[in-house]
Amino acid sequence: PLKQLTSHAQEIAAGDLKEKLIPGDSQDEIGHLYQAFNFMASQLAAQIAAMNAERSKLESVLTYMSDGVLIVDQDGNVSLINPAAERMFKVSKSQALERTVIEILRHHQLVELWEQCHETGIQKTLTLEISPSRMFMQVIASPLEQIMPGGTLMLFQDLTRLRQLESIRRDFVSNVSHELRTPLASLKALAETLQEGALEDPPAAQRFLTRMDIEIDTLTQMVQELLELSRIESGKVPLQNKIISPCTLLETVTERMRVQAERAKLTLSLECPEDISNVSVDPGRMEQVIVNLVHNAIKFTEPGGTITVSAKPEEDWVIFEIKDTGVGIAAKDLPRIFERFYKADRARSGGGTGLGLSIARHMVEAHGGRIWAESVQGKGSTFYIALPAHH
Repeated sequence: PLKQLTSHAQEIAAGDLKEKLIPGDSQDEIGHLYQAFNFMASQLAAQIAAMNAERSKLESVLTYMSDGVLIVDQDGNVSLINPAAERMFKVSKSQALERTVIEILRHHQLVELWEQCHETGIQKTLTLEISPSRMFMQVIASPLEQIMPGGTLMLFQDLTRLRQLESIRRDFVSNVSHELRTPLASLKALAETLQEGALEDPPAAQRFLTRMDIEIDTLTQMVQELLELSRIESGKVPLQNKIISPCTLLETVTERMRVQAERAKLTLSLECPEDISNVSVDPGRMEQVIVNLVHNAIKFTEPGGTITVSAKPEEDWVIFEIKDTGVGIAAKDLPRIFERFYKADRARSGGGTGLGLSIARHMVEAHGGRIWAESVQGKGSTFYIALPAHH
């Protein structure tokens, strides 16, 4: 029995925690010893199962959290790294473990933060931008003295998106303030001029009132477009899609804009193959997008120029084109023309709000499509809208 007990003890030590049978179901001292071993094995099995469950939870948290985590031992070697940190520092887990924190972080400010925390035993925080990726992050280094003497937990929070959103918010507030200031200042000046005696000169008073009416229309248009943009971005604009021919859509637009083009001494033409696939769109919304693009083309094309509206099939897409021979857009401005309030320059702005193209982009994307532009300054521009073909 003692030999069997020794063998079973070795099995338990090797990790086999199954309950062992008592030889002959003995109730003597050896039987009691067997029972003690069995109880110990069952307790160990329960504790190991509980530890594995906790470990699985911890691994799941570390795997799916968006913040990067590094644990550095007292010698400066990395003993744990999660997937988010692997992505941030472009290193795999196998490459990182047991290498020094200096080799993994490769940034002197991050290494200095770890050194300060390690030497002082006090939590340290740092906010910085890492080049060349332009990643903006907050790093928190915390000592792990109680559970890992000399160890340090480093938490990396990627704040790049938050910083971009904050920048967009500041730009938006600044742009709205700027765009409102001009018509309001003009209205104020016109009102003061009328109060100071211009009312006594009926022709002049009429001119001032006409100008005030124009400024009020500008303010009204801006408020309406801001509300429209807000509704589109929040998904509160229900699309009433219909299956429609691209040619029908473009014919409606060209008929609406033909008089305006003729008044500007421009040639407006339509090119659309009859066998082109249909598209599923909200006709009213998509017509407004294309009208906006044609209106811009008319505004920025010199008399005698041409504007061509066309559609063509391309694999599973229908590509709409609005091409003009106008003043064009500078290469530096082209990537930003679909931003809210962005105007390529004051000569091109023509008093618009700078919201039309932003609304167009959001509306096209709401239809599952995309919009972009190509241009050569002085030689004209072409705006493209790609919408999924409905077969």
